[in-house]
Amino acid sequence: MIHRKTVLASIGTLTILGVAIGIHAFGQFGPFLGSGTAAEATALNSTNFDDFAVKGKEADAIYGDVVLRNGFVTAVIAQPLASRNANMTTKDVAGALIDFGMRGASGADQLAAYYPGRKLFPYRQISLRTPAGDTIPPDGHGAFGETSAVVVSADGTDERAEASVAYELNQDKPYLSVTTTFTNKSAKSLTVQLEDDFRADSKNEDMFRSPNGVDDRFWLYDRYWGQAYGLDAAGFKLQITSDARVTTIKYVNEAGESSVMLPPGDSFQLKRRLYAGPTIFDVQAISSNVPAVASVGFSTSDARRFATSNLMLELLQGETTLGMARLDNSAELKTKLVPGDYTARLHFCGNAIGKGEPIHINAGDNRVALKQSIPRGRIVGTITDASGGRIPCKIELKPVAADAKLDFGPETAEFALRNLIYTASGQFVQTVPPGQYAVTISHGPEFDVIHTEVEVKDGADSPLKNVLVRSVETPGWVSTDFHSHSSPSGDNTSSQLGRVLNLVCEQIEFAPCTEHNRVSTYEPHIKQLGIENFLASVSGIEMTGSPLPLNHQNAFPMKYIPRTQDGGGPVSGPDLETQIERLVLWGDRSEKLLQVNHPDMGWMFYDKNGDGKPDAGFERAFPFMDVVEIHPIEDALNLSPTAKRGKTTSHNTVFNWLQLLNQGFRIYGVVNTDAHYNYHGSGSLRNWLQSSTDDPAKIDHMEMVHAAEQGRLIMSNGPYLEVTATEAGKPETYVAGQDLKAATGKVTLKVRVQCANWLDVNRLFVLVNGRTHALHDYSRNKNPDAFRSGVIKFERTLDLELKGDAHLVVVTGQVDGKLGSVHGPTFGASEPAAISNPIFVDVDGNGFQPNKDTLDAPLPVKHVNSK
Repeated sequence: MIHRKTVLASIGTLTILGVAIGIHAFGQFGPFLGSGTAAEATALNSTNFDDFAVKGKEADAIYGDVVLRNGFVTAVIAQPLASRNANMTTKDVAGALIDFGMRGASGADQLAAYYPGRKLFPYRQISLRTPAGDTIPPDGHGAFGETSAVVVSADGTDERAEASVAYELNQDKPYLSVTTTFTNKSAKSLTVQLEDDFRADSKNEDMFRSPNGVDDRFWLYDRYWGQAYGLDAAGFKLQITSDARVTTIKYVNEAGESSVMLPPGDSFQLKRRLYAGPTIFDVQAISSNVPAVASVGFSTSDARRFATSNLMLELLQGETTLGMARLDNSAELKTKLVPGDYTARLHFCGNAIGKGEPIHINAGDNRVALKQSIPRGRIVGTITDASGGRIPCKIELKPVAADAKLDFGPETAEFALRNLIYTASGQFVQTVPPGQYAVTISHGPEFDVIHTEVEVKDGADSPLKNVLVRSVETPGWVSTDFHSHSSPSGDNTSSQLGRVLNLVCEQIEFAPCTEHNRVSTYEPHIKQLGIENFLASVSGIEMTGSPLPLNHQNAFPMKYIPRTQDGGGPVSGPDLETQIERLVLWGDRSEKLLQVNHPDMGWMFYDKNGDGKPDAGFERAFPFMDVVEIHPIEDALNLSPTAKRGKTTSHNTVFNWLQLLNQGFRIYGVVNTDAHYNYHGSGSLRNWLQSSTDDPAKIDHMEMVHAAEQGRLIMSNGPYLEVTATEAGKPETYVAGQDLKAATGKVTLKVRVQCANWLDVNRLFVLVNGRTHALHDYSRNKNPDAFRSGVIKFERTLDLELKGDAHLVVVTGQVDGKLGSVHGPTFGASEPAAISNPIFVDVDGNGFQPNKDTLDAPLPVKHVNSK
């Protein structure tokens, strides 16, 4: 344990760790001002937000948070409220640093939160400190001058020291000073742990951070999005322990101790410096404590008539890799380096180019023209619809050569990621290594897929001109996905713009924005991409259910209040029933769709206490439920009570839903992707809803709500299923979700299945009260005459004679088939399937009555994983 006086005596000159004072070639920069620009501190409000707030896909600032900036960096400190959360998983950020980036950078922030003292201190007070040392409230005119600081504090108790954290900027210093003063105001000695948490989520990102262990400094960098961070502390080594989200940093003295004992009345200060830069090289250069680091402008001497994208620069000293940084589309990079000898090696689309070349960096300014030749060509794409108009689409490129690599970027990216290109217009230009490529072009299951090849030659353009043909006709029905996510949800870091691109390129025509525990909107992205004629949307929310993994709930429309906590949405908890009631009544009882997401059917409806014994379930919530997710949809093709999920067995949700219908629950089924990442994220599940318009620009979101509430929807992962019903001899037609009176018991179903050229079905059957109708169970093997080639795979009129009330559901799919590569390696392994919502038939004239059949299986209870 560290003695307070010993530590105070040991504080000397800090090792300065990384900062960007050059212009990052990948990011887009505004007023990067540098030394001599006054340090400012102020609270964010509606008049200054656009000017002061940090930009980036991980930015979480709202009104009332406090910003601190100079000419180098901008920092946002969360207002000290117990209710302040950055997002669903980055919680309790009161007094924490939540946004941090280079001044003026448009997309820099990759920080989730930096927690001084981890989460051990409840910061509830905040003030600004002026250059004169005065303390003022943050909601006034702010602080402005040579130095400015934001101070947050947490009161002490008999068991915990008081903590005061000062975030400070100096106009001439390219780093943020963070000083915590611990004071023991109790009557007994207290132990203070010297530790922080630094959260930046790296799953599915090209992000790297200091290895676990003890070091002089901590660093982290995301080479794709162009952001690096560094941190060090005076007089301490850093003991670093990281997972994919959080790095815990303990400040260790020479004796290996990371705590301090404070006698009553004593204080102790822990000083750190925190840096933001565009590359790891900037961080490394300034952290070296070399008096004069070098400014370096890299470029390629490989003069070509077109730019090179997806180019990375790796720097080595000896056999040690210092890191990699992304060059801009002109193959240039400006950074800082320690003067000395290096090996520079370029990487293009995941391929190392040669063994590298030696370079020498002098103090001062350097221009380095790398001599490595970058073999490359361009694919120039022009994809149209049958009338020659623009069409959003997804293009997959697969190198034919077995040893070739193609990687455009992480699964969180937007227009090009891994081996995919998403284009909102059908036009694109993509630079790639020379070679032969297999190409797949798609726009959802209503359009035929194009399979072709393109040869790319070094230094040349290769045209890719194709026409996407719509082969499946769906008049009066539109394609929807009610459940999608991106970075604002907090459980992933995907670009929200990338999510919207996913949706429109997969021909989703209506998609509410449903981020976790936050009301948000897709509208700015739809406008930016110019896709108003292809995709309609509305603000919504997904509330995380409690206890997990019982279920979550989606609701839309929701009123979006920008730059406020949770976008103006409700808080979660304290229990599922209260949460659902609050959500439904939110917004002055405004009408909205309530969707139950990926539920444990047994736990929710028949086993509230989870003891495995049937009870009344969460019955207070039942009246509010409009629709429920029942995927995986392919489980409808094998209606057993359980389904295999890898090595485990779980409830068959489709089967459980049919049991619920038989018990009298009229909660309609839906399927949605619940997409989180942008690599084949959207498109593999959808609902076709009945609509008065086929034009997405004219879709009324309340019409979508009403159609879903009434069950007028068909669920599918590809095949387009049409089902209508009539009473024999009568003209009135009914669709899914509707009630049909048939006193004779004679009902006629008209069933048709359409598939584009990349899908097929080989099975179709009718369920009457959840049981397969003996006369209407068709397979291509047993009934080859019932199935066709071409677009229409099945089309028949099916006559039924019902002895009593019944709900009718139609299922179709391709048993042992696969969606295929159009949906990538994960979702592409699913069997094509579609299922209708029930048509309720009243035979005896007293309204539809459920038959209470449990389908030869007990009603489900809470699921326990089994092998």
